Amino acid sequence: MKKIIIVVLLFVGVYAYGQKHEGLALTPPMGWNSWNIFRCNINEDLIKEITDTFVESGMKDAGYEYIVIDDCWQVSRDENGKIVPDPERFPSGIKALADYVHSKG
Repeated sequence: MKKIIIVVLLFVGVYAYGQKHEGLALTPPMGWNSWNIFRCNINEDLIKEITDTFVESGMKDAGYEYIVIDDCWQVSRDENGKIVPDPERFPSGIKALADYVHSKG
């Protein structure tokens, strides 16, 4: 009997705690990550194409909201330790690319 009471109390406690956060993370973070398919074979034009496809295919409207440029966008660090984008792969720079992505919603 004691075990049943403990189990019931645990269940009620967990249920009550979960109700406090109703609406939190109803879906997992939804997006696209460059590493999953392209690894290091990425560049500015590809990311723009993926961004356009996101919008045109309805993925954005379906709740997808992240486009992640995972790795291989950088070449080194400068004298202050800041990461330097690859000027050949991303000739307009990362800020310009981010502005493009954000302009699509």
